[in-house]
Amino acid sequence: MRTRFDWSFDRLIAALVLLTILLAAGLSPMHTDSWWQLRSGQDMWQMRGVIFTDIHSHTAHGAFWPNHEWLAELVYYVMWRMGGLPLVTLFSAFLITGGWALSWRLAQGPVRVRCLWIALSLVSSASWWQPRPHAFSLLFIPATVTLVATRRLWYLPLIFLVWANVHGGVLLGFVLLGAGFGAELLLDRRAWRTPLLVVIACVVATTATPMGLAYWLEIPRSLARIRLYPFDEWQRPTLTLHLLPFWTLAVLFCYGLVSTWRARRRLTSGEAVVCACALVLLPLSVMAIRNVGPFLMLAAPALTVLLPLRRQPASAAHTRPLVNAGIAVIATIAVAIALAWAYAKPIPGLRWEPIPAGALRALPQCPGHLFNLYDQGGYLLWFAPGREVFLDGRQDPYPSALILEQIRMQNEGLDFHDVFSRYDIRCAYLPSHSPTVAQLTAAGWATLYRDEGWVVLRN
Repeated sequence: MRTRFDWSFDRLIAALVLLTILLAAGLSPMHTDSWWQLRSGQDMWQMRGVIFTDIHSHTAHGAFWPNHEWLAELVYYVMWRMGGLPLVTLFSAFLITGGWALSWRLAQGPVRVRCLWIALSLVSSASWWQPRPHAFSLLFIPATVTLVATRRLWYLPLIFLVWANVHGGVLLGFVLLGAGFGAELLLDRRAWRTPLLVVIACVVATTATPMGLAYWLEIPRSLARIRLYPFDEWQRPTLTLHLLPFWTLAVLFCYGLVSTWRARRRLTSGEAVVCACALVLLPLSVMAIRNVGPFLMLAAPALTVLLPLRRQPASAAHTRPLVNAGIAVIATIAVAIALAWAYAKPIPGLRWEPIPAGALRALPQCPGHLFNLYDQGGYLLWFAPGREVFLDGRQDPYPSALILEQIRMQNEGLDFHDVFSRYDIRCAYLPSHSPTVAQLTAAGWATLYRDEGWVVLRN
C-alpha cells in the first residue's frame, strides 16, 4: 500500500526534468508573431467574431486572411486579460511541459536512461518554445502518439477538433496517424476498421472550423507561400553547437532502427507506433528547423526502445521518500521564485518591451503611411495600434512579391523610391543598421528618433 510520501529517487528525477523544462519554457522570449497574435485575439474579443480580412496594413487592407489559428489567438489574449504577459508565457510553458511529460511517459526503461535521451533532446528543442500557437502542437503531437500507442483512439477526433482551430500543425497529426496506424497494420493486418473510422472522424473534425472545407485548401497554400521566404525557422538545420544533439540523436535513431531490423527483434504495437511516428518526422526535421523539436519529442522515447542501455537494478520505492519529496518541493519553489523574479523586472531576455519608449513617442509625429520590416510589424500592431503597418508576420494576406521586395531592400540594399512612391510612404521605423536608413538619410529624411538599435524617420 502506498504511503502519502511515496517519492522514490526515480520520481524525483522525473520531477526535476519537468521543472527544468517549465523553467526554460517560462523564460522563453516573446516571438515577433506573438504580438500580432495577441492583437488579433484582442480584435476578435472586441468584435465578437473571427476575423478573416486584413484590417491592420495599408498594403493589403481588406485582403482575405485565412486565420486558421483564431482560437489560439483568442486564448492567448484571454490569458493576457487575466494576468498580462506573465500568464501568457506561463500558459505556453505549461503546454510545452505537458507535451514533454507525455514524451517522458512514452519512454521505457530506467529513469536515468530516459533522462539521458530527454536531456540531449532539450538542448536542440528549446529554441522554439516561444508563446505562440505552435506550443499547442508541441502538446498535441505527443498526445496523438500516446493515444494511438495505448489504443485510446476515440479521443483523437476531439484532439483534432481543437488542434485544427489553434494551429496548422494539425496536418502533422495526420502524418502521425498514417505512420502509427501503418505500423499497427504491419503487425496485425486485420485491425484496420477502427483506425479507418477514427481517421475519417478526425478529417471531419478538422472541417469544424470557421473556414470549413476551405481549411484543407488554405493551409497547404500557406505552407507553399512561406517556403518562398528565407525565414529562420523554415531553413534547414545546420551543424551548429546547439543543433549537434539533434544530429547525434538522428544518427543514433537511424542506427537503432537498422540494428533492430537486423536483429529481427519484434517490437510491441506501442513501441512500433512510437518508432514509426519518430521516423516519419525525421525527414521533415531535416527540411525545416521548426520540426526539430517535434521529432526529438518522439525520437527520445523511441531511442529507449531501439537502444536500450544496460538496465540497472530498480531503486527501492520508499528509499528516503521524505528527502526526495522535500527536494522536489524546494525545486518547485525555486522555479516559482526564479520565474516571479524574471517577470517582476522583467528581464530583457523575455523581450516584453521590443520597441523603445522613445520610438513609440516619435511615431505619432510621423505622418503618412509607415514603412517597416516584416519582423517588426507584429510589434507595431500591439504597441502602436493606431498605425497601419507596411508588413507584419501574417504572411498570408500579403502578395509574395511585396514580401520578397522588402527582403531585398533589407538584405541587398534595393532602392526605396519605387516602393515608397507606390504606397505613398512618408514615415519609416527601421533597425539602425538597415541599408534603407542610409538611403533615406541621404535623401534628406528627418530623424525623429535614433538609438543604437532603432530609428524613426519622416519625410
